[in-house]
Amino acid sequence: MTVQAQNIDAITAGAMPHEEAELTDGFHLVIDALKLNGIETIYNVPGIPITDLGRLAQAEGLRVISFRHEQNAGNAAAIAGFLTKKPGICLTVSAPGFLNGLTALANATTNCFPMILISGSSEREIVDLQQGDYEEMDQLAIAKPLCKAAFRVLHAADIGIGVARAIRAAVSGRPGGVYLDLPAKLFSQVIDASVGAKSLVKVIDPAPAPVCYTH
Repeated sequence: MTVQAQNIDAITAGAMPHEEAELTDGFHLVIDALKLNGIETIYNVPGIPITDLGRLAQAEGLRVISFRHEQNAGNAAAIAGFLTKKPGICLTVSAPGFLNGLTALANATTNCFPMILISGSSEREIVDLQQGDYEEMDQLAIAKPLCKAAFRVLHAADIGIGVARAIRAAVSGRPGGVYLDLPAKLFSQVIDASVGAKSLVKVIDPAPAPVCYTH
C-alpha cells in the first residue's frame, strides 16, 4: 500500500496522518513546577544559561524582578520568603553569579528564611573531568555546607521532583536556604508533554515547624 493510500485510510478512520506528539522542554518544566507550587515571583540577574528561563517565566505569568547584583536578588528572595512563608526564588547564572548569590543563601539559612537559590551550571561531564568548561565549578559541593539541602537535576523528567524536594526542604521544620543546581543542557532537553505533566509534584506534606520556632 502506498503512503498516500495509508493517509487516506487514516483520514477515513478519523485519524490525522503524521500526527505529532506535543512536546515540552526543561525551561517550561521548571516554570510549570514552580507555578504548581504557588510560586509567583522570581528575583534574578539575567545571563547565560538562564536568560531564556526568566524571559519564558514572564511570558507564563510569573513576576520576574531583575537586579544589578545577585546578592541583592538573593536578599530580596530571602525577605520575601520570611514575609510570605513560601520560599523566595533567586535565579542566577553559573560560577560568579552563583557565588554572589551564595552569601544571601547562607544568611537565609542562618536566619531561618525559606529561600531557594537556583543557578545554571556547567556540564557535569566536563566539570568532573576538569576539562575546562565555561565557568567550570562544582557548585553543588560548594553550596552544601552553607544551606539546609542541595540538589542537582540532570534529566528533564526529574525537574518536577527536584523542584518539589527543594521547596519542601526550604519550608519544613526549621526553614532555611536550599540550593538547586540546573546544568545548562538540562533546559533544552525535550520530552513528551504528557509525560512532563505527570512528572510534576505539588508539595502537600512539609514537616511542621518545631515548637521552639513557632513561639
